Amino acid sequence: MLIFYDNWCPNCTRFVQIVKKLDWFSCIEEKPLRDILYTDEFPSLDRKMALKQMASYNGKWHYGFISIYLILKKLPICWIFIPFLYLLKISTIGQFIYSELALKRRIIPIHCDENSCQIP
Repeated sequence: MLIFYDNWCPNCTRFVQIVKKLDWFSCIEEKPLRDILYTDEFPSLDRKMALKQMASYNGKWHYGFISIYLILKKLPICWIFIPFLYLLKISTIGQFIYSELALKRRIIPIHCDENSCQIP
């Protein structure tokens, strides 16, 4: 499974770091959305939607709460929560909560490394 996350969002970045620690079977590969253009490698990625909601690809594109649900299904330590998450998924309450949180997230567009500091 491939996930695209907004690397200008501290919450998204923190979530991906936690997922990497809990991904014991290396089932998930993460890609920062803002660093590289994926138009050549992933032309069907809806970049505008992916900037608003986390995107995942497992043969089909998913966005928002569905991506979170699929990610957590891959993590053995989270399997106990799957029935609850499934109820949130089929009732669309999960997507509603995800959308509310995504609207209120902070975006930090300043990224510095040793040689340069970019301010878009």
